[in-house]
Amino acid sequence: MTASAADRAPAPVRATAGLTQEEADRRLADTGPNEVTARKPVRLHKRVLAQLTDPLIMVLLGAVVLTLAIGDHPDAIVIGLVVLVNTTVGVAQEIRADNAVAALSALTAPHARVRRGGAVRDLPAASIVPGDVLVVGEGDIVAADSELAEASAVLVDESMLTGESVPVDKDPGATLSAGTVVVRGRGVAVVTATGASSALGRIAALLDERREPTPLQRRLAALGRVLAAATLALCVLVFALGLVRGLPLGTMAVTAISLAVAAVPESLPAVVTLALALGARRMVARHALVRRLPAVETLGSVSVLATDKTGTLTEGRMVVHHVWTPQVSAELTGVGYEPEGDVLVAGRPAEAPELEPLRELLTVTALCNDATLRPADAEVSDGRWAALGDPTEAALLTAAAKTGCPEPTELSVTRPRVGEAPFDSLRRRMTTLHKTDGDGLLVCLKGAPEAVLDPAVLHASPDALAQAREEAAQLAVRGYRVLAVASGVRDDLPSPVTAAESGLALLGLVALSDPPKPHAAATLASCRAAGITPILTTLRRRGRWRPTSLSWAREMRRTATSSRERTWPLDVSLTSPRSGSSPVPIPSRSWTSSRRGVPGERSPP
Repeated sequence: MTASAADRAPAPVRATAGLTQEEADRRLADTGPNEVTARKPVRLHKRVLAQLTDPLIMVLLGAVVLTLAIGDHPDAIVIGLVVLVNTTVGVAQEIRADNAVAALSALTAPHARVRRGGAVRDLPAASIVPGDVLVVGEGDIVAADSELAEASAVLVDESMLTGESVPVDKDPGATLSAGTVVVRGRGVAVVTATGASSALGRIAALLDERREPTPLQRRLAALGRVLAAATLALCVLVFALGLVRGLPLGTMAVTAISLAVAAVPESLPAVVTLALALGARRMVARHALVRRLPAVETLGSVSVLATDKTGTLTEGRMVVHHVWTPQVSAELTGVGYEPEGDVLVAGRPAEAPELEPLRELLTVTALCNDATLRPADAEVSDGRWAALGDPTEAALLTAAAKTGCPEPTELSVTRPRVGEAPFDSLRRRMTTLHKTDGDGLLVCLKGAPEAVLDPAVLHASPDALAQAREEAAQLAVRGYRVLAVASGVRDDLPSPVTAAESGLALLGLVALSDPPKPHAAATLASCRAAGITPILTTLRRRGRWRPTSLSWAREMRRTATSSRERTWPLDVSLTSPRSGSSPVPIPSRSWTSSRRGVPGERSPP
């Protein structure tokens, strides 16, 4: 085996044949299928009964009985139609919403590669049991909670669980959660939990808790009880007074019943139901699904909105915003993985001489890269470019395309890779070797600034290293994820590849972040205007609060203050996942501008 092949080979897989089929069948019978426990479907008669047990509807049903008792069939038919329409609209809305929610089952992995009886098989994810040996690779969805036994440069996207857009390195002994995605590397893992016991199952269980009545339901129920009690009391009083005055018993009975029917607001449930149905329809047009009609009114009672950042207020895609080289600094515009955007130097389009160092740096990042960009496909990715692999590496490919670097397919031909040392959590850098036009080899390296800006790695003066470290620190304070990039030339193929990580030339720094969605600032400002206080929640990591959320909130303030209504739209709440304590809000300020454009300060509502 050559030196490059040795470096690129996966870690040796522990000799295990996995479970036998007989043992797997026994465990499957004990633990059940590897599926998120679905709620039992609600039968139609139970849905109808739930609508009819509403106190106000029960008052209407009583009115139907009374009108039939006195022979007032037209009124009975009208009130019955109101009850029918109200019940039909409510039941139909619940059925449509439940059918849509059932599509969430697509988040689970349909198949998985499992080692059983010494052979790797492609099995349905539902048949996986604790103790099974999973074989995972790039692009796989983890089928069950498991513990990595062997790993080779495994990088996992856990954003669906943690909200963090940056994938996480996984070493042997680390935990893989069901539903997460392997974006790079290969590994072997032993299943520890399946179905409802997995992380995905525990989250699903939280959605099955009994819901409390909404404010509207409580008010309508109270109104129904008051109407029923008041009507009954008045009818009894009128009936008694009539008998005292000597009126016939039959006449007073009909009069009391007529009074009870007249006191019932038969149109109120219909008006409420239709208003909620119209609200649900408007929300569907805005891509929001309402499972139960009273939830529409609940939104009007919201006073505080706690929201996650990644994927909710941000694009959920890494983007290169800033590139620094010893010769020039540039800002890159654009969002997503589309290779569209401008390269700006000091606020103006970059000129040809200024683009050269930028292209040299980003070409190296394109070579030292395992991601792939997929062109826009309306049927697959909603007309947006997509990425396969590490989102950070995909963002580097996009930046390279914006600056006019050669295409990755062209680079694979002109600069073929002959060796690599994958990124890992200890070295915190990645190195690749490529053939050149001559006899030498091109060394491409990228990684964390503290792992690259090292005299043992770079051939640079102390002043140059100090300048680069200061620039990296400033970018990190602004909330960016920073990568340092270096390159060099070697005459011979080193063994191992990591031996080439010395005497390299610093090319510069790349700053990436997950940008806000275009309408995020306006949406948050609208919440403020509606009397809702939006709060951004973030997690405590390794004993300290991450600066990313604070930097992102400052970006939201900058975006908001560039509009006509200059409003600081966001509070930040820091929550520790271990303490279980309530979020701790950070005091913030809210700026408003007067008609003359003079900013004034006020406290947030």
